[in-house]
Amino acid sequence: MKTTVITYGVLLAVSGLVTLSVLGASLLQHKDPRGIAVLALVVGGLLLTFAYALMSGRKSRAVANAEKKPPASRIYSSSASAEYPHSASVVWALIRPAEAAVTLSDDVDHAFAVPAIPEGPGERQCFFLRNGQISIIEVLSEIPERLAVTQSLLPASDASTKMTYRLEPTPVGCRLTIETLIETPDYLIVDQQAIQKSGSEFVGKVAAVLGGTAVAG
Repeated sequence: MKTTVITYGVLLAVSGLVTLSVLGASLLQHKDPRGIAVLALVVGGLLLTFAYALMSGRKSRAVANAEKKPPASRIYSSSASAEYPHSASVVWALIRPAEAAVTLSDDVDHAFAVPAIPEGPGERQCFFLRNGQISIIEVLSEIPERLAVTQSLLPASDASTKMTYRLEPTPVGCRLTIETLIETPDYLIVDQQAIQKSGSEFVGKVAAVLGGTAVAG
């Protein structure tokens, strides 16, 4: 309906300009000075129409470019690592199960895992926190005793949080490295010190549970 009305308006405008042009030319042929004023009105109308079309085109292109431009975002990263006098298999067996969170975190009261679905979501681990909240992560990929990548699903947030747990053998045991990558919209601010502290506390707690002293990386 809106397009029809606009088209009808354009046709009326064009018809009016054509009529005025004919009228102006006719007046000039009869040496009537009013013909100059009429033709000047026609030229002015054409110039205004051209200017309006040009501005509308620029505005439309600007809107289209703004829609295509991805929203501004921030990326935060942190890393914490430590070496242990234990094999990678021993450390993996401690940190891999969802239930291990009860031992490795003072904030988790209960935890369990939901197995991965073939051709679907990966394993999901659910944590019931002591403050009453629930946290859920998904295991995106893993190489047993070497690597695991997880993504936070709950609490819901505009931020995307991924964590990578990497195990590497060393001459006396293995090294555990935890990398945290957080991508947020430009308007969100992340407490980087808190993220770094959390990773450092985790690798330290692993050493405490294994009964050894971690060597910070």
